[in-house]
Amino acid sequence: MAIAEIAPDRVPAASQSGLFHHWRDPDPHSLGSSASEFLQRLHGPTCIHLTGNNPERCRAIATLMHGNEPSGLHALHELLRLGLRPAVNMLCFIPAVDAAKQAPGFVYRMLPHAKDLNRCFATPYGNTEVDRLACEMMMLIEEARPECIVDIHNTSGSSPSFGISTVMAPSEAALISLFTQRMIVTDLRLGSLMERTCPEMPIVTIECGGAEDRESILLAGEGLTRFFTSDNVLEANPAEMSLEFFHHPMRLELAAGSAIAYGEHGLLEHGVTLLPSVENHNFGHVGSDTLLGFATGALEDHVHVRNAEGLVPAGDYFRLAEGRLYPRRKLKLFMVTTNPEIARRDCMFYLAEA
Repeated sequence: MAIAEIAPDRVPAASQSGLFHHWRDPDPHSLGSSASEFLQRLHGPTCIHLTGNNPERCRAIATLMHGNEPSGLHALHELLRLGLRPAVNMLCFIPAVDAAKQAPGFVYRMLPHAKDLNRCFATPYGNTEVDRLACEMMMLIEEARPECIVDIHNTSGSSPSFGISTVMAPSEAALISLFTQRMIVTDLRLGSLMERTCPEMPIVTIECGGAEDRESILLAGEGLTRFFTSDNVLEANPAEMSLEFFHHPMRLELAAGSAIAYGEHGLLEHGVTLLPSVENHNFGHVGSDTLLGFATGALEDHVHVRNAEGLVPAGDYFRLAEGRLYPRRKLKLFMVTTNPEIARRDCMFYLAEA
């Protein structure tokens, strides 16, 4: 696939043979003074190609996989603006440009009625443009053969940072330790980019924390700087790597036909109302006396729990008492959202056995 060159103060031209626009070694003066200006100079899904000190090797990052998760884009813009030369060649994927541009900016996870790109990397690919974008991204990755990939996200609510891997392996742990001290090892399969990990090309997801949290941008910037500049990112000194591990997460999902809201009391005749403070439980323990929200009718009418094998009875983990929702046992919660659209289309939160 041909790479379209770019002159300073111009946006990248579209590749004639694919959905991604390509930009090679951008002039720092052509990027704009902020991530928002940088975004406006992109015409659509973009792949930036950077020449490293060792051009015989390659790494890749993905950021802005979702249009409302900008911390990785902020960090990447700053490194590009500083003219930082990476240790090896770098592919930088910025897919959800169109969704991020929707006014007022960095609000929409994806375009209306579009699929979630980070659910489209399982084969065989589907037939939508989003599926084709995932397929093209994997073709570019397979052509470049990067030694590893980091996919940078924000959590859907205010949260501490963490990394996710589908395998418990030293290389994935080393990559995550560049950014954070928490590692979730998941056996859930949703069609995400990190599920394409393999020994020859480890792939991890980094959740930097909430999109509104300044600390998320700082964490993304510090981790990405290490990923850019370190000669070896796949090995870590055990004395310097202190990771807290979480295994076998599950998802609390909204049942079909139910509704979701957030408030201090039940707001729906048929649905679940979660407390707005529920996101305060991110990476905290909840017990059988922790009020999470409210629901009408039977628990199974509104929620279900999904693990790697499929759906399991929600009543194994949660209970309703006079319309009030509680955990049935001690649990660890993370990726808790107070965004009703994300809760409806994806999940309300993840949970693990405490």
